[in-house]
Amino acid sequence: MLRLAAVLGLFVSFAFAADRARATELDGFWMDSHGEVVLEVEPCGKAMCAKVVWLRLPYGPDRLPLKDFRNPDKSLQHREVCGLRVIDGFTKQPDGTWGGGNVYVPDLGMSFSGYAQILSPTQIEVRGYVFLPLFGSTEVWSKVAKPAYHCLKDGVPPAPDRAKAE
Repeated sequence: MLRLAAVLGLFVSFAFAADRARATELDGFWMDSHGEVVLEVEPCGKAMCAKVVWLRLPYGPDRLPLKDFRNPDKSLQHREVCGLRVIDGFTKQPDGTWGGGNVYVPDLGMSFSGYAQILSPTQIEVRGYVFLPLFGSTEVWSKVAKPAYHCLKDGVPPAPDRAKAE
């Protein structure tokens, strides 16, 4: 679960890397370098947003779909992480990177900043940080095909039986 936090944290700005008029090749599905999460990036107004559409480990300890239980707002703790909008409002910055919005990390129950640099049509270098970019971490994300299940369209598949998993 903490890995999801790190992954989403690092992803913080890559998703923001598409302006319909100039960078449509960045719309779509992107996976972190550890294969833990896939986000679907799409325009929302003049900015970019992203939602969680696939998780390698989509279940909580109760074997039900993972919830946003660390959210500081108790009324939001029942939300499923799969399908959750985690990136909002990223736009192209004067230095050519993308950022300027918010990234919510369910594993931490907090939002933070970041930026992204386009490496190629299929790779983006992302840096997530708190306070200053100096205090962050960098990762390369890869564009992927639609995941096997899409949380918003298919829901989270049922957890395997414990007996079969052992």
